[in-house]
Amino acid sequence: MTSHKTRTNNPESVKSNLLDAAAEILIHESAQKLTLNLVAQKAGVSKGGLLHHFPSKEKLLDGLFHRELNLFRDEIQAAMEKDPVETGRAARAYIGLGNASNPQDKSYIILRQLLSIMLSDNTLSQEWTRIYWQTIKSTGLFEESSPLMILCCLAADGLSLWEILGADKLNSINYEDIQSIIEKITYSKRIDQ
Repeated sequence: MTSHKTRTNNPESVKSNLLDAAAEILIHESAQKLTLNLVAQKAGVSKGGLLHHFPSKEKLLDGLFHRELNLFRDEIQAAMEKDPVETGRAARAYIGLGNASNPQDKSYIILRQLLSIMLSDNTLSQEWTRIYWQTIKSTGLFEESSPLMILCCLAADGLSLWEILGADKLNSINYEDIQSIIEKITYSKRIDQ
């Protein structure tokens, strides 16, 4: 008796499996090794099935990028809801989730791989940057934040980028200490600091 793969009539499940397979390749291999054939194989679908949902590698990566951003947005909103201190709430949620201090975290690895892809393609970089800021704006971060809070978010972005790129730490400067200082600033009630 021959074993056949079971076909599913749930397109969202198939898309999710394809994105999961692409994410696993980025986590365990590299962006350079991600091919449509390998994604289809890992997801257990035909290449034609993959192309039905994602007509190109770029569309597959777009799908993964959107999924990661939506998860990030949802985590920011959940963190904001849990924070009892109104002043700086949005900035703290953004900063706390942008902390790339756990290089074994799957989202961190996926983000690092997507960033490397983004930095190598100017058109993709412009598009993903636009989408990223639309997503972040949808959390209300900029509506609820003073210039000081935005500065804290930008500083945290810089630290996260530093970590994502694997840059050497500065002599005698501890990443966690800087992160702590940035977070303390978000509790400040003065916006002119």
